[in-house]
Amino acid sequence: MGQMSAKAAAAPRQWKHIPRLVVFDLDYTLWFPAVDELSGEPFRKSLDTGAVSDQWGEELHFLPDVHAIMSVLETDPQFHGVTMTAIASRTTEIESAKACMGLMDVSISGSVATREADGLVEKKALESIADYVAIYPRSKLAHFEQFQQQSGVAYEDMLFFDDEFRNVCDVQQLGVTCQHCRGGLTEKAWLEGMQAFQKAKKTTV
Repeated sequence: MGQMSAKAAAAPRQWKHIPRLVVFDLDYTLWFPAVDELSGEPFRKSLDTGAVSDQWGEELHFLPDVHAIMSVLETDPQFHGVTMTAIASRTTEIESAKACMGLMDVSISGSVATREADGLVEKKALESIADYVAIYPRSKLAHFEQFQQQSGVAYEDMLFFDDEFRNVCDVQQLGVTCQHCRGGLTEKAWLEGMQAFQKAKKTTV
């Protein structure tokens, strides 16, 4: 699984169509292992390394490319101030997932204020990046209905990433562009999702 370079994040692709809402699943899409595979609270964050672990010391990790992809959403002028971000998870471990979102830091490189300065990285909790959150064990259709009502964004202007094919099949029914990322969120999956969004918008014009 290749990691997007800081250079790649700082010099992103140019896209004709930009989604107004990008939605990510959590378990095995953004991070691993699944929250319900951990031993539960209290979760701790190392002051030295920033690593987040459960009560028995097992650590939760982001997929490697997550940091660079979130950096694009947070700093690329094509997306910054245009695209909102949402988290949709069907986990039954609701409080654990929310606790981990508050502890897990995403490394945001190439921030708007420091784009010209090489190597500067801002740490932002995943919780602070997400504009909308739906974490409860129902169909992803319910999650997206919530997002549509809260954001006012049309389903056709949303892009969704999930490692489970059944969720992709469900959400596609709404007219959302969906990218199945079986191995989690990678640079390849991100680019394929954006390319699919371009194609979908082209066919609806």
